[in-house]
Amino acid sequence: ATVRLCISKFQKGGLDAALFDVQRPGRPSEITDDAKAWMIHIACQRPTELGYAQELWTLTSLHKYIQKHAEEAGYPRLSTVTKPYIQKFLKEQDMKPFKIKYYCEKRDPDFESKMHEVLLVYKQIEMQFDENGDLIVPDDYKLTITVSYDEKPGIQAISNTAPDLRPTSEHGEVYRDAEYKRLGTLSLLAGIDLLTGEAIPLVSETHKSSDFIEFLKILDKKYPSQDTIRIILDNHSAHTSKETRRFLD
Repeated sequence: ATVRLCISKFQKGGLDAALFDVQRPGRPSEITDDAKAWMIHIACQRPTELGYAQELWTLTSLHKYIQKHAEEAGYPRLSTVTKPYIQKFLKEQDMKPFKIKYYCEKRDPDFESKMHEVLLVYKQIEMQFDENGDLIVPDDYKLTITVSYDEKPGIQAISNTAPDLRPTSEHGEVYRDAEYKRLGTLSLLAGIDLLTGEAIPLVSETHKSSDFIEFLKILDKKYPSQDTIRIILDNHSAHTSKETRRFLD
């Protein structure tokens, strides 16, 4: 009987029809497309807009809300929907309302032009090297030095309250007491010479205009007077303050 069935299917539909079963429609879904769209709508809203104190959904809170409000929304079938179904459904839709992913908002209307200027600088740096990666020194020996600069304020300064214990035959590690003493905070002002890769640090108690000027003085002493120094930095107020401008003038 099986052989005759395969031959019959082959005669009617060819080799694929004989080897594979025809896809059956199966049991119709109990949850309508409108109900699924409503679940997506709820998942995309902030819980705070729906009376919750939390900013993000959890699977449990989303499940409870859907069950509680499904009937009044016109989707009674969802009042008994299970948590695993909602989890599977959200995964199918590639939705993660429980997760935060950060982005950088473009608040500067001139962002595009500034971005191109920075990219142009990096391209110019690339052109300062030959095909072997060696720096091309101009005939007049006047280089353009590019320093990428940033600041890290609020670094916790700490010290030990007891001396470290050196390795012994009993323990091979350096032992350090878990207690420490807070010494306040410091700021790290640092730049990287993009031609040499050298880091240029300055540790300070603050990161005001006077501190930035001290960093500029370090650069001024470091490089020959005939070189041009340009700095890639952010728009911190200390970088464009009157005090900084007076120093540069």
